[in-house]
Amino acid sequence: MALVWLIIAVTVTLTATIGALRAATRSLVPLALPLALLLGAAGLCYLISGTKTGGYLPGIVGALLCLLLLVAAGGLVLGAAGRWLYDRLSDAAAGSGPVALWDVWLLGGLGALAVLLSAVE
Repeated sequence: MALVWLIIAVTVTLTATIGALRAATRSLVPLALPLALLLGAAGLCYLISGTKTGGYLPGIVGALLCLLLLVAAGGLVLGAAGRWLYDRLSDAAAGSGPVALWDVWLLGGLGALAVLLSAVE
């Protein structure tokens, strides 16, 4: 059970950091692609888990991965909200967002892995 909470904590920490970095530009546009990737992959996992019929607890992996991706999307929004609150309470100038798309590739890989594992189950 501790491993499950560790996976959730690492996911929320990573996505909250990405959300804060993306929200540094004070625009919601850089948040759109990572959020769309996570929500789209969560929807695919949900749809795939709904089609499983045989075996013991059919579709449970897809449902759990769907929930993990929804938690990741929530972490992204949490990080963006934290950065927005920090910008409102301080006199910091707007920063630049990440130049490289490493975070988009990371979240896209996480989503693709979740969909693949959901389909293989």
